[in-house]
Amino acid sequence: MKLKSLEIAGFKSFANKTTINFTDGLTAIVGPNGSGKSNVIEAIRWVLGEQSSKTLRGSKMSDVIFSGSSTHKPVNRAEVKLTLDNTDQYINSSYSEIIITRRLYRSGESQYLINNSECRLKDINNLFMDTGMGIGSFSIISQGSVEDIFNSKPEDRRSIIETAAGVFKYKQQKHDANLKLQQTHENLDRVEDIIFELKDRNDQLKEQSETAIKYLDLKKELKKYDVSRIALELNQVGADWNNTKAIIAEEKQNAEDINKHLNELTGQKKSLNEQLEVLLTKKEEQQVNLLNYSKKIEQLSGQQNLSKQEIEFKKTSLKEHKSNLEKLNSQVTDLQAKEKEINSEIDKLNQEIDKHKQYLEEIDEDKIDQMIADKKAEYEDVRGEYLAIMQKIANVNNESTYLEKTQKQADVQNDSNRQKISGVNDEINQLEQSVEELNQAYNKKNEEVQKVQSDFNDYQAQVNGLKKQVDDQQAIWYKQLEDTQNLKIKYNSLNNLQNDHSNFYRGAQSVLNNKDHLNGVLGSVSDFIKVPAEYTTAIETALGNQLQQIVVTNNASARQAVKFLNDNRLGRATFLPVNEISQRSVNNNVLSTCQNSDGFIGVANELVQINDKLKSVTSHLLGNVLIVKDLHTATDISNKIRHSNRIVTLSGEIVNAGGSITGGSNKRQYDGVLTQKNKLEELEKQFKESQEVAKQTEAKLVELQDQLKELNAKSDSFYDNKRQYDGQLDSINNKLTFAKESLVRKQRELKAIRMSNGGLFDDDIDEKQRQNKKLKEQLNVDLVNNQTKSKDIQEKIETLESMKDNNSSKVQSTREKLIVLKEKLSNFRDQKANLIEDFDRLDADIDDEKENIDELNEAISNNMLSVNQDDEIKLVNQQIQSIQSNLQECKESIDKHQAEIKQVEDQIDKQTMDSVNQQNYLNKQTNKFDQLEKQLASLKQQLIGKYEVNLNEIDDIVVNDTIDNIKAHIDDLRRSIDHLGVVNVSAIDEYKEVSKRYEFLVQQSDDLKNSSQQLTDTMNKIDVTVEKKFKDTFDAIATQFSKVYNEIFGGGKAKLLLTDPNDLLTTGIEIMAQPPGKKYRHMSLLSGGEKALTAIALLFAVLKVKPVPFSILDEAESALDAENVDRYARYMTKLDDGTQFIVITHRKETMVYADTLYGVTMQNSGVSKVVTANLNKFNAAEE
Repeated sequence: MKLKSLEIAGFKSFANKTTINFTDGLTAIVGPNGSGKSNVIEAIRWVLGEQSSKTLRGSKMSDVIFSGSSTHKPVNRAEVKLTLDNTDQYINSSYSEIIITRRLYRSGESQYLINNSECRLKDINNLFMDTGMGIGSFSIISQGSVEDIFNSKPEDRRSIIETAAGVFKYKQQKHDANLKLQQTHENLDRVEDIIFELKDRNDQLKEQSETAIKYLDLKKELKKYDVSRIALELNQVGADWNNTKAIIAEEKQNAEDINKHLNELTGQKKSLNEQLEVLLTKKEEQQVNLLNYSKKIEQLSGQQNLSKQEIEFKKTSLKEHKSNLEKLNSQVTDLQAKEKEINSEIDKLNQEIDKHKQYLEEIDEDKIDQMIADKKAEYEDVRGEYLAIMQKIANVNNESTYLEKTQKQADVQNDSNRQKISGVNDEINQLEQSVEELNQAYNKKNEEVQKVQSDFNDYQAQVNGLKKQVDDQQAIWYKQLEDTQNLKIKYNSLNNLQNDHSNFYRGAQSVLNNKDHLNGVLGSVSDFIKVPAEYTTAIETALGNQLQQIVVTNNASARQAVKFLNDNRLGRATFLPVNEISQRSVNNNVLSTCQNSDGFIGVANELVQINDKLKSVTSHLLGNVLIVKDLHTATDISNKIRHSNRIVTLSGEIVNAGGSITGGSNKRQYDGVLTQKNKLEELEKQFKESQEVAKQTEAKLVELQDQLKELNAKSDSFYDNKRQYDGQLDSINNKLTFAKESLVRKQRELKAIRMSNGGLFDDDIDEKQRQNKKLKEQLNVDLVNNQTKSKDIQEKIETLESMKDNNSSKVQSTREKLIVLKEKLSNFRDQKANLIEDFDRLDADIDDEKENIDELNEAISNNMLSVNQDDEIKLVNQQIQSIQSNLQECKESIDKHQAEIKQVEDQIDKQTMDSVNQQNYLNKQTNKFDQLEKQLASLKQQLIGKYEVNLNEIDDIVVNDTIDNIKAHIDDLRRSIDHLGVVNVSAIDEYKEVSKRYEFLVQQSDDLKNSSQQLTDTMNKIDVTVEKKFKDTFDAIATQFSKVYNEIFGGGKAKLLLTDPNDLLTTGIEIMAQPPGKKYRHMSLLSGGEKALTAIALLFAVLKVKPVPFSILDEAESALDAENVDRYARYMTKLDDGTQFIVITHRKETMVYADTLYGVTMQNSGVSKVVTANLNKFNAAEE
């Protein structure tokens, strides 16, 4: 492994693309301060993944992008590529060459690439983990790294040993395992909480399930006996029903006869009333007509006198307006003549101006100036070409001189070296053939390895993906369990509040909480009604405290409950006996008025839902309450129905019967009873949905875990196959590497022979001289052409400048004339604008006068019509006399009809009384019939609704016994059922479900505990491995440190000591040293130079124990004096056989030992440039 090249573009001061090729041995990067040489090392740090902008000497990461200079624009991105030779497979990768790339854009977007394939920063870190390379490793050593060794705490120094020991991957594995352990513990806590809760629930459900089974058996027997009771009662009620039905039929016939005669009288009255209504309408119409004609006579006489006066006045005004119109027309004629004169002058001036403008366009000074500037710029370009040609000619002359000198030196050695070169070339050809064959074998085997690797990666990706799905699914499941639990807690809390009636008054609460001990208590009003969400506020407001009223079966139950409250002094309550309370309703006329009004929603009892048997409760409480959209609608409807009913809006305002209004905000911050009930239903729905989702997730989790087990087995098989192929590939690679190394050695040998000959032979020199001669001839031709072109451009510039001088005076005179003409034109245009304004004003005045004349003519015509109305007045007087005669006839007919109507009404009153008496008797019988019919329906409903038994199925169920015995047995059965208490029938199925879930969670708990123990064991094993690697590496580095220190200092001794040998996971490291001729003491007591050289000795000791392919040192020797710098550099050369050193330095003592020098300069302000010098080549040339 070694560094091959570094490519920088747009990074810090390297605006242009710059490539640095690294060779074997010691490479030094030098340059003056501020030239950007440290930016080379920072580019390597950055491409390896450095995330600290401070370490890169910036305030933010975007500072690394070249920001521009006086000669270069800013660039949009920074890019660095680092190429590594990995033919020795130092890094475990299938690539023989690894290219690491990092890009950063000004938009903030960042990219990492490995061999041009996009990757993550984590992938690059994993690639270099525990290799001794990468950021933070000892392969990159700066002055700061050296100072950190002697300034840091002992605990911080252990990172040096840890890096060399390669334990970071183990520490990362421990960190990952610890995170998994924490997550496992969290999941285990959740599961244990659920198990703890489910255990009690499971035990309760088991007991409830047994009770429910017993309850169902009793209910089955109760059904049998109760059906028998109903069958017997059906027979008895049915007989009464038939008898009452016959009576009703007879009474209905009598009622029909009475009603028939009453209808005839009513029809007669109606006919007389209609005739009377016609007469009254006719009388009213005649009276209105008489009044209208009287008013019309008065109006016509007044209009006639007024019109005569207005005619005389308007004729005088008409004469004046005609005179004004003639004057205005005369003024228009004068203005038109003046406008014609001005237009003629404007045309003449425009012609003169166009003529002068055309002259100026033909003589364009700016165009001539631009042509002169273009020619001067062209002259500068030609001058630059001239200087470049002269420079090339000089370079060719210098090279020719060098070749002549080289040829003389080479002649002596050519004969002996040609034979050596021939032999080495033969060996090189054989090695190249061998490398080619091995390359083919390697490529073929590598394709097979890549295919196996690809298959393995695919399966591993599937395993990782499925594992992530399992983890995600498990996390989702735990979260869903937690959400379900939270919903259940909320539901139970709100349900308990509802069941305990905590927000009820004391009396109602006491009765409801003891209803099991009170006969006939069904529950509160709020327990039975169900209200859509949009009407909740309105219904809660309409009912108010009536929601706490208690529904009972009859008056006896109400009396018993009241006695219970009195005896125990528990307060008061209102009771609603279902069969006794009166039902309220809205008058049909009122309802019709409301239904025809916008914003009316409905009658309150029709907007709520309740059991049919309890309909009387809502009719009693809400039957006469109206629900509307808003308060405006409420007040409007209340006025229309004369404030007869209470009206409630959707937002809770009330318009009471009588007209008073209740509204405003309420201080209470809690939900009403109905709102709580709706919330409870919603929570129950959410809980069941959440429970179902959790079950589905649980099933999917089990399925994914089974799939993961199958994939893991297949992945293990592919991994074994991959290891076998990797071994075969390594064998071929080792042979290939040996062949390549042999080839490189022979190529170096050939190069050395050539270099001993100056790198050239006679044939080479002659060919180069011929090329130089040909190039020089071409350059001389280019030089003559350039001089001719330069002369032509100068002549053209002189011609253009002369033309410019001649035209200047004429242009100035023309421009002055043009200014005078434009001023005259502007004056005439202003005069024309004023004329247009006068025209507009006169046109408006003329239109006004014409309009006034037309209006006066029309008014005079209208007034003349009003004057000639004598005939119309006479006609109106005749119509008035006719109307007065008709009025008298109407009055006589009206009196006659009113007397006849009075006689018919007396007869109707007598028949109506007879009908009422008949109807009362019929109603009594009908009510009895309805009661019997309800009893029959109720008994049938009990059979069908309660027991789902049809009449034709009764015979198969009925018990053959008396009704008293059957009722007695029913009471016994009910007492047995009551003795069981509250029975949860759903507990039977719920117990099966909860029991199954409880067993699954217990299994999950066991799995999580096993996983926790495995992770703990793994972390303990990692600690043991880290301790061993740390101890072994520490001992080796301590031994080497003592040796290296003695070699660098030329004597003395040094040791590494552990601060706590019993705790190798956290122990610090102390450094003791004794330079030659001084005392043995702690490193902190040494001089600055001694500290620095001691720290460098430690770093070199690490490199001897853990050799790395390359090491980068950034002015690590800056704190040393000249003698110690020489020791430092000389010792580095001892290590460069196994390690490639790149140093940033400004010390000449270090430069002396360098094999290759890279100079960093800043020729243009703010932009760095790299130049190269191969010192091995120069040294060989000097020898």
